[in-house]
Amino acid sequence: MSLPLFITVLIMLIYISLFMKKKLTFTANFIQFMVLSIISTNYITIMTNNLEWMNTSVDVTQFISLLINRECILPLVGVIMVNGYLNYKKRSEKMLCYISLLFFISVLDVLHLYFQSLSYPDWSLFNTVIVNGVYLVFCIWMGKGLYYFQKKEEGRHGQGI
Repeated sequence: MSLPLFITVLIMLIYISLFMKKKLTFTANFIQFMVLSIISTNYITIMTNNLEWMNTSVDVTQFISLLINRECILPLVGVIMVNGYLNYKKRSEKMLCYISLLFFISVLDVLHLYFQSLSYPDWSLFNTVIVNGVYLVFCIWMGKGLYYFQKKEEGRHGQGI
């Protein structure tokens, strides 16, 4: 049951990220996606294998849903967060975007607990929410850096990265 749900969420996020207004170029969004994918993969690997604070399911479909979440959904949320943050002008709109996406990825973690694709023997859901918040702040920081380099490149040569 978890695999169809996470595939549906992935497809919806792909549509949102394709059709939303973006400040970053395709290359900058791609760099953002790939770096966030590497970070989220390393996070789950360190937490499960090295520190053993989390346990993943041995069921293949549930493990695939966890991989879809960590490899595709979280980086797409990061790309949506950065482009939303750069598009919004008011601080309240930026905070609403941050809080709603933090709530969204926290609900995904709760769904992993519900479907038993992930368990926390030495960790807690509150710690995961804090890590997700730091993840979104890192997304914003990295996106601002990419936007800075993009604007610097456009000003110098008249084209994107």
